[in-house]
Amino acid sequence: MILKTHGVALRIEPFSRTSRTVSWITPDKGRLTTLVKGAQRPRSGFLGQCDLFYTCEILYYGGRHSSLHVLKECCAVEFRDNLRTDWKSAACASYLCDLLNRLSPEGVPLPDVYRFAWQILDFLAAKGCSLTVAHWAEIRLLKLLGVAPQVADCVACGKALPKAGSAVGFSVPRGGLLCRECQPVSAQGILPLSDDVLAMLRTWQETPSPTIALRTACTTDQHASLDRLLGAFVDYHLESSRARRIALDLL
Repeated sequence: MILKTHGVALRIEPFSRTSRTVSWITPDKGRLTTLVKGAQRPRSGFLGQCDLFYTCEILYYGGRHSSLHVLKECCAVEFRDNLRTDWKSAACASYLCDLLNRLSPEGVPLPDVYRFAWQILDFLAAKGCSLTVAHWAEIRLLKLLGVAPQVADCVACGKALPKAGSAVGFSVPRGGLLCRECQPVSAQGILPLSDDVLAMLRTWQETPSPTIALRTACTTDQHASLDRLLGAFVDYHLESSRARRIALDLL
């Protein structure tokens, strides 16, 4: 059966001497992997139509007994050429695409995640990247995928925490905040969290536009706190790849 959808190219890998596989994030099929036969031949019809960070309209043969589908046709609708010359933005885009590729389920409609991928890659190509934008994108993507840190209630007792003055700590093993009373019981892996950084985490999780991060002026200490918390969370719960550290080091 021939199926049609739109997809953002997340990962491209060699399959054979002349073919390769492409992992996509799509609105109606979630993560989708296609085999592009003959993609590396000099006269391939896929040349220039299928590359990393592209958004494409794709036709493919749906595999009945395999999660690997065969690409029939591909037409790029968004090239994002600036990501070929802006290496900082490209590094950030690579990390986010790596997260998407590892955490997005196959065959599950993910329209919000697909829109996020389209939005953030367009933004990086047009506006460039910064540490605040990278942290916003990471927090927002984890929220959309349902694996974000819990920053509203205490993960131990469930008590709602106020916006400020609660003296909370972040428990890396539990993946969320601990109130003052619960911290002595769960002393391992707790990171201190200031009110200003907590406010950014809460706001960025719920804000669908990266513009807010672009307009946020963060101090060196705030950046360090965000990076320490998010890095520890991703490493512990999601098996972070080297792509995260490379991207943030460049920024």
